[in-house]
Amino acid sequence: MQNSRRFLHTTSALFAAEFRQCFELPAQYDYRQWFPMHMSVQLKKMEAKLRSVDLVIEVHDARIPVTGRNEQFFRHLYAIRPHILVLNKCDLIDMKRYKKRIEDYYYDRGVQKVLFTDCKKRLPRALNDVKTSMLYALENTPRFNRTVKTEYQAMVVGIPNVGKSSLINAMRTHTLGIKRKAVEAGARPGVTVRVQNRVRIMDKPPIYIIDTPGVLSPDHRNIEDAMKLALCDLVLESHEILAKTCAANDFRIQRSMGERWDFDRGAKHFIQLYRNSKFEDSNLDHHLF
Repeated sequence: MQNSRRFLHTTSALFAAEFRQCFELPAQYDYRQWFPMHMSVQLKKMEAKLRSVDLVIEVHDARIPVTGRNEQFFRHLYAIRPHILVLNKCDLIDMKRYKKRIEDYYYDRGVQKVLFTDCKKRLPRALNDVKTSMLYALENTPRFNRTVKTEYQAMVVGIPNVGKSSLINAMRTHTLGIKRKAVEAGARPGVTVRVQNRVRIMDKPPIYIIDTPGVLSPDHRNIEDAMKLALCDLVLESHEILAKTCAANDFRIQRSMGERWDFDRGAKHFIQLYRNSKFEDSNLDHHLF
């Protein structure tokens, strides 16, 4: 009960505060931190794999269904191969409110298939939708120079930490009944750092899937979008609202010069409230629909 009162008090304090309307990066910020060299290298490796790929499956975070998608993927991957967009973590948004609006947004822009999943819960209906859509795309589109092959191969792409590896593991369990992880998945961005070997996820017909590292858009300059990605834990993170958060939760730190608020702990607490779906609406792109 005490924890519940503290949470309500914290939440009330947060919403009572005035949020700033814009955020500006320091003038000395090094944009190379946003798009490290390994991302550029791995993107080129993905392009090199296209010769053996029949389908590209893009995974993105349903909380930001528009923000942060890598435009280079479209130019270098989707324009060449059939494409399915999977919005993962759909349990964190109000599907009754947003599902059709998101679908209409993308179908109006030429995306052929939009799917919603929650790979942590591995809901059978959602995974079956992915399976059905994959089979339809694979069996009803040209196979380019791979017509002699009896097997199919797909590639999963997306920005960091949206659930690419989790989708592969969930599909493998759903279709083959194998519970052991085929690829490593983690709670922090950057677990997959290079293009992986292929994983068999279906027997009839034989379908293999390639896991890839998260690659951000290299030309990102919109700080509002970057803040959304950080809030959703899709990029590594590195004061009035923090002061109120610390005061509501008694976050203090001792220093040689005396006691002060523990702003680092307050920031982590505020972000964790969002990531644990403690706010009313977790869709950060709601104004785009």
